Amino acid sequence: MNLTALIPARSIRHLLFLAAILATALSAQAKIHLKISATTQIAESFAKWTAEAPLNQITSYKNASANRPTVDLILELQALKAGGLDFDYEIVTAPNNARARLEVVQASADITAETTWDYLIDPEENNLLRTTPIILDGEFEKGIYVLPTNEKILKIKTLEELQQFTGVIVGSWEVDVRTLKAMQLKGLEFPAKSENVYAMLAKERADFTLLELSSQPDLSSESGGVRLIPIPGVKIALKGGGRSWIVAKNSPNATVIHAALVKGVKQFRDEGRLTRAFKECGFINPRATDWKRLF
Repeated sequence: MNLTALIPARSIRHLLFLAAILATALSAQAKIHLKISATTQIAESFAKWTAEAPLNQITSYKNASANRPTVDLILELQALKAGGLDFDYEIVTAPNNARARLEVVQASADITAETTWDYLIDPEENNLLRTTPIILDGEFEKGIYVLPTNEKILKIKTLEELQQFTGVIVGSWEVDVRTLKAMQLKGLEFPAKSENVYAMLAKERADFTLLELSSQPDLSSESGGVRLIPIPGVKIALKGGGRSWIVAKNSPNATVIHAALVKGVKQFRDEGRLTRAFKECGFINPRATDWKRLF
């Protein structure tokens, strides 16, 4: 007996409609919604970059909006996709890196936009999962950035000469702060945001800051209409171990997110994408390979 013949066509249509709704609901349930904590600066650079090209079409990491933290975020999302995670996301802005990290420690966000120093992850092992290092120990070097008009500091060649000047760095950048304090400078300023660093240099309240080398032809960096350039031939190495991506251990999807990230990181490391991306954005800059480390 054909049972469907006994069921009114209207009822069949109703059942098919309900089945479609159920399938849609199950599909939506499978997609993970990621909350990503990021500083305002990263969020803005990421928005500009992805407005030019969708995330899945970004294959070159040389861009006007490219900086190491923003490249961190793009690589992280691409690694999650490569690792097989089906997700959408929202970016939750934080005033500084420390707050962005705390959001993940407290599981208010699932992941941070940028990598975190391993020595900061160690005390939070009960709250965080980590990948293998994305940036290896010793790879993190910074230029000594100054106003192009500050001719006196542009001539320095030794640490002793640099010690006669005042540095400025974001107060929550723990490794940078520790490095600058150890350099025994004339003075130090610790504003809350990176935008304030540029403003303080423009107002001559400090002489220099430490920044990752940019991908611009002249290695310059600009924020709020203030343009800075690195002192040629010298650089500083930060000592904080490696940097890894972190996942909130208490996130409902922690295991799945972490597994996808680990898988994606291995693929990107094997194919050389991580090194290529950091070279293209200027973080690992061949032009500075022979520059003298002052500290």
